[in-house]
Amino acid sequence: MDRVRAQWATARPDLDTAPVAVIARLGRATAYIDASVNARLAEFGLNRAAWDVLASLRRNEPAHRLSPTQLYVALMRSSGAITHRLHRLERAGLVKRIPDPHDARGMLVELTAKGTALVDRVAPLHLANEATLLAQLDEHEQRTLTELLRKLLRAYERQQPTPPPSGRGGRHRAHAHRVRKK
Repeated sequence: MDRVRAQWATARPDLDTAPVAVIARLGRATAYIDASVNARLAEFGLNRAAWDVLASLRRNEPAHRLSPTQLYVALMRSSGAITHRLHRLERAGLVKRIPDPHDARGMLVELTAKGTALVDRVAPLHLANEATLLAQLDEHEQRTLTELLRKLLRAYERQQPTPPPSGRGGRHRAHAHRVRKK
């Protein structure tokens, strides 16, 4: 990024490229993090999207149940994306849908015993992987980064509570790739 900024300084010295130092680095760091997290989860037949659903259910004690709406709001995903993930997780026997005892029209998503066992097995390994990804920062630096990112995200979330689609991954990107190849 320093080289990119130096090139811009030569080509267009009138431009303030200070934001590039942060934004581009966040993007690059995200790519490394996503690749490492997905590689680790793939060892268990999961990806980040599936893990997020399973972990959300596991954290919800004691019944490990949430409505699809609670899931998509908590995970900041579209209802269609959650529905697709739930179908895949249900086929794998990791979740099941049950009638909501408090709403005859509603359904709940419940983590199965198989899903609970998988989350309990993967969680320590996943967290260790995340710790490794941050190992270059000491505890103070990690806390500082956490606070700075919290501040930044709070400002964004005041303007738009749910993040827009990232453009990274998912069915739409795969479809766009297939279309381009034709």
